[in-house]
Amino acid sequence: MRALLFALFALAACAQTRPEQLPPALNEPRTYSEDLARIDFYLSRPGTVAVGLGETADLGRGLRVRPIEVIQDSRCPANVDCVWAGLLQVRVAIAGERAERVINAYDTVTTRQGSFSLVAASPSRWSGEDQPQPPPPYRFGFRRV
Repeated sequence: MRALLFALFALAACAQTRPEQLPPALNEPRTYSEDLARIDFYLSRPGTVAVGLGETADLGRGLRVRPIEVIQDSRCPANVDCVWAGLLQVRVAIAGERAERVINAYDTVTTRQGSFSLVAASPSRWSGEDQPQPPPPYRFGFRRV
């Protein structure tokens, strides 16, 4: 009986959808420029709308999101192994809403026009001397959910 349950769980795990896979060269960035290329890959995925601070992401059917400012960026540097991934919080204006909202990366945000997530942000934090100073401006990838 246990063997049957184990087999069923194993099959169920195989049937789950897998997250988007990166090209092999971008899996483990060794330099800051490789990390920027990795994030650009996510920002250019179909269905993802990439914008900078003050620009508006039109996600369709009246859902428009404009990032205003980064409130907190305590993400783990991309070239470091961390116990905690950290947090990215961005203040956004959403079309049709009176008040601005602070959203967390990867959380689903529900509005009257639909739901969306902040699925990518560039640049990542980086540890070491390879990062240019100052780092490039933020770019955010939003996706309708």
